[in-house]
Amino acid sequence: MGFLLTGLVLLILGSSLQGIRQVPIESRSNSWEISADLEKEETYSLDIVSSEKWRDDYTGGAYETPQPSDLVVTSPNGGETKLQVFFYARLPSSQYYKSTLPAVVDVEYVSVDSHSLNVDESSSHVRFTTKEGGNYTARIVEQTLNWTAGPPEELKLYKEIIESQALSVFFLPSGGILCMAGVVASIYGARATKRSRIRQERKPRK
Repeated sequence: MGFLLTGLVLLILGSSLQGIRQVPIESRSNSWEISADLEKEETYSLDIVSSEKWRDDYTGGAYETPQPSDLVVTSPNGGETKLQVFFYARLPSSQYYKSTLPAVVDVEYVSVDSHSLNVDESSSHVRFTTKEGGNYTARIVEQTLNWTAGPPEELKLYKEIIESQALSVFFLPSGGILCMAGVVASIYGARATKRSRIRQERKPRK
């Protein structure tokens, strides 16, 4: 039991020590698109920063539901991943205040270039892992931005890096080994207890 509990503690510690850090690799101001050379089998995310005009138009439209825009990611092989991003802002409670800047709150993928990308459909932001290295371009389709006009304030592309790997490499395997040792010890202990009980039951009474 001691091995099993120690192993579980090490597994939990190893998992909790794995943090994700976002490293900026490219940005574009007042632009509809952003492109960068991305590495193979790495995870990236795209941040779309709304402009003041986007906020004013959202407030003026008094939208109560997230507003969409089409986005296309072009892979090095020319394939396209098409998706819709939805922007939402909290409207002001008074005419003397402004709404928050519209931010991406949901993503819906229409089609995916599965030869080049693995997309994270569970994320509320644009997040994907590359299957091949090369130049990728993300472009907002201006014609589908019906609730406002003009490019966003900024497009930011981040690379995700898992930190604290050195300690995790120790804790996770060690925890797994100790858990297995605990299970084996429990099985043998249970068998030994059973054999001892059987011997006692078979022992002739005086």
